[in-house]
Amino acid sequence: GFFVSANNGTSWDAINNGLTTTDIRSLTVVDGKTVFAGTWGGGIFSVTEGQPWNAVNTGLPSSKVEAIVASGTNLFAGLGDGGGVYLSTNYGANWIPVTTGMVNYSIRSLAISGNYLFAGAYRSGVWRRPLSEMITSVENISSDLSSQYTLVQNYPNPFNQSTIISFTLPSKSFVSLKIFDALGREVSTLILEELPVGMYSRQWNAEGLKSGIYYCRMHAGSYADSKKLVLLR
Repeated sequence: GFFVSANNGTSWDAINNGLTTTDIRSLTVVDGKTVFAGTWGGGIFSVTEGQPWNAVNTGLPSSKVEAIVASGTNLFAGLGDGGGVYLSTNYGANWIPVTTGMVNYSIRSLAISGNYLFAGAYRSGVWRRPLSEMITSVENISSDLSSQYTLVQNYPNPFNQSTIISFTLPSKSFVSLKIFDALGREVSTLILEELPVGMYSRQWNAEGLKSGIYYCRMHAGSYADSKKLVLLR
């Protein structure tokens, strides 16, 4: 299972709410806030402080994840039963294969050094591939998006239990990101703080709420926008 220590390892607390397996093979952290865990038999899960674990496996052909590593906000996952290497550019909302050129797809480990992703594969040694071949176009898009305020449609949508909401800030701004039900009643506050320039993603867990239409509303500076979220149980 998953344990966390707030005192440099003197004591540990189990945090497994939402996990469908406790066989964890690898961990990585993005933005210092969100933990991604690769598991054997459950795929990949993400968690932020105060939230239960959320499965983020859309696009993965296997639930047996041996390795996971982050390059900025981009995630790479290595599948241990011939699945190969997969990339997510949106906090695990979906995954695409980046295994081109490899002979053996059973991955045991991943590492990033310099401008390369290295993969250790079962019985076929170590493989490497330039990061620029896989994430250059994504970085260019990110650069364009960060020049303007943007609230991105949540993914997945419709969703069951949890979904990812992303937005961009072209300048330092005080951000309000809240969820409302169809009657306009506030049901959750995701962000209410000043943030620097950049791209952000937050997970909303709708545990305890009924199926239906909800709205995500964002205010930042003079910018305001909303997106419709569809919760299906």
